[in-house]
Amino acid sequence: MLFVLPTERGGPRLGVTATRRVGAAVRRNRARRVIREVFRHHRHRLPAWDLVVNVRRSAPFRSYRRLEQDFLNLVGRAEKRLSYVRTGESP
Repeated sequence: MLFVLPTERGGPRLGVTATRRVGAAVRRNRARRVIREVFRHHRHRLPAWDLVVNVRRSAPFRSYRRLEQDFLNLVGRAEKRLSYVRTGESP
């Protein structure tokens, strides 16, 4: 799950949360590390947003490529929805 808020700070920022429902500390930390790495690789292409990713239960079991794809899809969907909000159109 992804929450976004446009910001005027100049660049994107990331926050990652993972509750105990995700699994043991090892799994939660791995999921957070992978998501931070995906963000680091794609930071230059992201809009100036504050992003908060809530890790889901299945995330620690997915590959890097799958998490990367999921992250970019979520960002794309958020970008599309925010453009509708700015222009006043409906999705």
